[in-house]
Amino acid sequence: MLNDYLNLELLNVSLSYPFLFLIAVAIILLFCSSFYKLHRNFFIGISALSLIVSFFLVLYNLNEQGFKNAFLGTLNNDILSFIASLVILLFSFLYLLMEKEENQGEFYALFLFMIASLILMVSSSNLVLIFIGLEASSLALYTLIAMRGTRNSISAAIKYFSVAAVGSGFFVLACALIYIKTGGLELNFDKISNLQNTEPDILLLSAGVLIFVLCAIKLSLAPFHFWLRDVYYAAHSNLVAFISVVPKIAMFVVVMRIFSILIASGFENIVTVLVIFSMLVGALAFLTQKDVKKMFAYSSVVNSSFVLASMIPLLDSNIVYSELYDFFVVFWYWILFAFSNYGVFLILSTYKNTSFESLKGLLAKKPAVAISLAICVLSLAGIPPFGVFWGKFFVLYSVIVEDYWYLAILVALSSVIMLYGYLKVIIYAFFIKGEGEHNLRLNFKQSFILTLCVCVSIFAILLML
Repeated sequence: MLNDYLNLELLNVSLSYPFLFLIAVAIILLFCSSFYKLHRNFFIGISALSLIVSFFLVLYNLNEQGFKNAFLGTLNNDILSFIASLVILLFSFLYLLMEKEENQGEFYALFLFMIASLILMVSSSNLVLIFIGLEASSLALYTLIAMRGTRNSISAAIKYFSVAAVGSGFFVLACALIYIKTGGLELNFDKISNLQNTEPDILLLSAGVLIFVLCAIKLSLAPFHFWLRDVYYAAHSNLVAFISVVPKIAMFVVVMRIFSILIASGFENIVTVLVIFSMLVGALAFLTQKDVKKMFAYSSVVNSSFVLASMIPLLDSNIVYSELYDFFVVFWYWILFAFSNYGVFLILSTYKNTSFESLKGLLAKKPAVAISLAICVLSLAGIPPFGVFWGKFFVLYSVIVEDYWYLAILVALSSVIMLYGYLKVIIYAFFIKGEGEHNLRLNFKQSFILTLCVCVSIFAILLML
């Protein structure tokens, strides 16, 4: 057994290169920021280059080895981890191009530590490694939120940390229950199904509920979303765009792995109730907000609920449901949501005050920006033919085809309720005259990303062909 641990070929260390490389670069940046005063562009350039190298390392591993495991089965190079890693690296790279206000080298070192931890989290079905990746990425994220230095950002980071710490305690307890049941910490459906009787197992169901508490906090599902509003308001808008997309795609992967061991356990009923509650509460709270950033915080709650709704059929043993199709729905929806969300928050990042009144007269002063904002907002609202509409179409199809028609009705109802809030943004930007805050200065990189977001939102249907 000891020889297995020392055999590098058997351990297949190369599968860990994508996140180990990011950790090495983060350490170098940390030393550089400690001893040298370097320009922000140096840290952005090195960080962006390291993400590109990690991206190609992921592709290289697939090309050379296919879908293999590493470290005695604790690291997976399956289709789920492969796509999730690429999506995480892509939107992390776009965030770095968007960001123009962070001057501290430590910010970029922590950012790379966080991305490496997220890749570790999606690349494993071992609960210990998932927990390590989750906690390491979360600690880095709390610090990034607080590094803005304002009183609101520090209190928001502490609130997020406090809520998530409780969820982490539930996660550890769930790991103990799974170990009692299986004698291991692997999310292995075949092993657990052999131990399971025809009746739902109370230990396994309890473990699923406990783990899902932490997942619901990270996905900002109601009623576990109380940290979200403060974080969205206090953090910088570009960082908010990142928080709303990248950590959540990693958490969706963890949820899918957890669902694989909870088939026919009765867990689908619990998830269904939570999804319905989260959808409706988020949609109603969305309408009551007077600040655009806070309003989009509740948009994130509802959109997370939509994606989770499409995953519920995975828990039903009576349904012949394609896992690959569900992976497609989840990633496709979230990619389209991410581009639209990045576009909206990139525009909001140019405003000091993000109230609706700040948008007055935007069309007259900056018509190109106003049109870009309208397209991204209409996409988030699910208006055809813009991007997120196609994501919602596949979500609705996935639940209707498996006879979860009531979920489809509630997804549609929540979208209709939220339509007023989305249109309110467009009305203020296009039709209400006034002297809003329009000191819009987008550099070349930001203008390129905004154009990309708009193009994806408009031509999303072409990407599916």
